[in-house]
Amino acid sequence: MADRRTGRTSGQTPENGERRRSSDRRKKQDWVVRSVTVIAALGWILALVALMMIDRASPAQEDLFTRVFDVTVVSYWNTSLLRSAFAATLASFVVCVIGVIANIARHRRKTDRFNKLLITISVVSTVIFILYLVNYSQYL
Repeated sequence: MADRRTGRTSGQTPENGERRRSSDRRKKQDWVVRSVTVIAALGWILALVALMMIDRASPAQEDLFTRVFDVTVVSYWNTSLLRSAFAATLASFVVCVIGVIANIARHRRKTDRFNKLLITISVVSTVIFILYLVNYSQYL
């Protein structure tokens, strides 16, 4: 049967002796590429949740309204919320490492690209994790 593009049969080679390039058989993104995108989004969500938890766990600052209305300000950290923030940061870090490993395993062709969001959240998650260990390790 002749090829529609070249008019040659399947056993013929081009005249100059070069082999035909095989076309990319991937029609759409496969499940690994889609899962890397989902993992990146999950990593961002977990990191943002951890940052919000750390913000909520911090002691309140005294300001003008607390002085005027004589409101008592809590001066201690919420340790249970800090532990939850640590768990969320650790989960974000683990999810990102799994995503980077899946992205590396899938990176075989020249057209394959690394997920920049996943690399960014991996760095952000690692920085949050290290800062948490340095600043809040006494609350673990």
